[in-house]
Amino acid sequence: MNWTPENHYFTKLNKNELPELIHFYLVTTQQHYKLDSYSEEEYAFDFESLIGEDQIFFDRSIYYVLRSKLDNCIQASIRITFWDKETSLPIQKLFDIETESLLIPDVKNFWHIGRFVISGKIIGNRINILKKMLFDAFYGPYSLGSGLVIAECDRKVVNTLRKLEIESFQLGDPIIYLYSETLPIYIKSEWLETFIEKNKYSQFSIGNHADIQKFVEMSKLMLLCSKNNE
Repeated sequence: MNWTPENHYFTKLNKNELPELIHFYLVTTQQHYKLDSYSEEEYAFDFESLIGEDQIFFDRSIYYVLRSKLDNCIQASIRITFWDKETSLPIQKLFDIETESLLIPDVKNFWHIGRFVISGKIIGNRINILKKMLFDAFYGPYSLGSGLVIAECDRKVVNTLRKLEIESFQLGDPIIYLYSETLPIYIKSEWLETFIEKNKYSQFSIGNHADIQKFVEMSKLMLLCSKNNE
């Protein structure tokens, strides 16, 4: 069974839709924190910074988005990235974390999660939408196993994850980033088991299998590139 909301539909983002996503992400953040003084200069700076990150990570990522059936506008988003362990992650720049601190022994697959936001315009079904977005993003890391999901995460989101029985480990002190208290965290793939198994019946779709295959191919390519560079 694949749950779907009545007035929205789940889909994936194409690369040429990145500007739309970043605009949605920034505007929704502005509205959530009631940033009346958010200037055009601040918006332009944040836009260029975020879209630069996403252009780097896009080919190793899947972006899950929720769109309105009425106007096709994005209403929610989340990104899961299969990290190559070489490209600098946002969390490293923001919290001055060295790559070696993230490469935990005996972990094979490393991931980064981001761009998680749900529009305040969505009144009903928010918890189901939240679960669906998280299920899709976490299903790959959980299924491939031996994984570590890395994120710079709003404290409220960390608390929400805990309520959903997803534990996390805090890597350092919080900072204020994009107007919210942000924590550097990681989640081991085995910590996702309770959440995935509890929500599999209502949230799983055939597309989840296709996503896993995409990540398997990425893994093979990364391994090949690593051997060629030895």
